[in-house]
Amino acid sequence: SIQQYIPDPFYAFDEVDMSLDGSNVERIAGMIRELAGTSQFILVSLRKPMIEGADRILGVTLLSDKSSFVTGIKANG
Repeated sequence: SIQQYIPDPFYAFDEVDMSLDGSNVERIAGMIRELAGTSQFILVSLRKPMIEGADRILGVTLLSDKSSFVTGIKANG
């Protein structure tokens, strides 16, 4: 409710959906989609509803030499 009263231009969520059941993950994903028109969101998630709702997706993989490999896709949304 604070976000609806005094919205910020930018939000960062780190696995905010990790302990939620599927229906609540979908509810939060829907809320983020609604607020994305006026605010920017950066989100770390492994859950399908969050990933499917993204405009851009970055994947980070740990390689065998312990370095990170980053891939990106522009989602069709």
